[in-house]
Amino acid sequence: MNDSSYIQEGDHVFLKKGDNLRLFQVHKSRDVWLEKNKFLLDGILGHMYGTLFEVKDGQMVKVERTIPQDVEIADECVGDNRDLLDNDSNQKLTQDEIEQMKKEGVSGDHLIEQLIENSATFQNKTGYAQEKWVKKKKKKHLLQFTVLKPTARLLCEMQWSKGPSRISNLRVDSLAQMLTMGNVHANSTVLVVDSCMGLISAAVLERLAGYGRMVCFFHGDSPLKQALEPLDFPQKVMNSLYQFPLDMVNSLKHTKVENGEHITEEKDASKSSDILVNEESHNSEKTDNVQVEQSCATDVGIDLEMDTKENEEEAKEQEMDVKSESKDDVDIKTIEKKDRATRWKKKEKKNKKDRAEAKQERAREIERARKVLLDRKADCLLVATKFHPTPIVLALVDLIAPSRQIVVFSQFKEALQDCYMHLREHKGLVNYRLTETWLREYQVLPNRTHPVIQMSGTGGYLLSATTIVKQT
Repeated sequence: MNDSSYIQEGDHVFLKKGDNLRLFQVHKSRDVWLEKNKFLLDGILGHMYGTLFEVKDGQMVKVERTIPQDVEIADECVGDNRDLLDNDSNQKLTQDEIEQMKKEGVSGDHLIEQLIENSATFQNKTGYAQEKWVKKKKKKHLLQFTVLKPTARLLCEMQWSKGPSRISNLRVDSLAQMLTMGNVHANSTVLVVDSCMGLISAAVLERLAGYGRMVCFFHGDSPLKQALEPLDFPQKVMNSLYQFPLDMVNSLKHTKVENGEHITEEKDASKSSDILVNEESHNSEKTDNVQVEQSCATDVGIDLEMDTKENEEEAKEQEMDVKSESKDDVDIKTIEKKDRATRWKKKEKKNKKDRAEAKQERAREIERARKVLLDRKADCLLVATKFHPTPIVLALVDLIAPSRQIVVFSQFKEALQDCYMHLREHKGLVNYRLTETWLREYQVLPNRTHPVIQMSGTGGYLLSATTIVKQT
């Protein structure tokens, strides 16, 4: 078995109970809180992902999966619910007795059996009602979690449950359609504009698996990487990630590649000449200021001599005051001052060094991505941004090779309609499609398969098109 199939210290894991997902990083002897309970994750180390665990005495204990008994109950028992009333008096066990059983370490299955035996109405319920009642009691009284390995799908589902607006209402089916429409596959070059906490970037890297290149455009100082860290990608996969700022995209239009060298157009040369002229005028001003300062210095020479004499007298007085103090106090103060000065100097040097290294690393990363973009042979463009998509798509569409796909996601239909009209004027694409994603979740149970009553109303809109050689 591959080592990545087993849980190791430092890995990110999902704890799933029913429809609830929580993300944790595994560390030894570190307490975690979940559903008002504190426990350790040490017990899951060394086990395979997908294993079921139960919390006992603050520890995670592996639970062997068995055939659920509620299915057998549903097939055998048939009753009638019309005369049943949902009252607290139907359960003979009190809450204090249930808590006492939990403290004594009673297993979850035995606790559920005790609740069934002490229920006055359980035997009179229908088989379906009995199954639902057992599931409800297990969810309430049992702390059983399935440990899952983080994936882009699970991250999307977790963020959707927390608040869809945080990821621009990007639902998991919309994410899957973007990858499919864009034909994201190994050994392809993908351009991504992602404002969904890095979900699209994580899904693309997960599909490329280290074979291919992904250029992630970002706005501001750094890209959004919240979704990349939990996936624990190996270095091989992270090497396929390129980053490029959006505010430098227009500079690509004035750059050409000839014989493997980057050549800028005359517009940039004129800008550089203006900068040189400004620098020359600034230098001339400096020389004038120096001359004025020299002339002023000759006029006030006498004042400077008087100031130096006064300073010498003050220094002598300070020396006499210092001698009057005790030597021990002076030594302690000087040592403390020296220590503070050395600490500040070291800290300042370290900060300057870190900032300089970060700037150099960022410059190398941008140049690395620029070389990929200047080839203008990307295989697809995926856009899901909180900004208006039209200017972004128009600026990047020329970097895509012919007969490739662009896919734009937005939670607002009007934004994609505007983008559609501008792309039609661009005359470099065909096969336009503006669709609304629709996902209907079903409950699949024996004799009870039907759509889930509560579901999301919309998953956003998608605009897709195919690039062609633009006719000039």
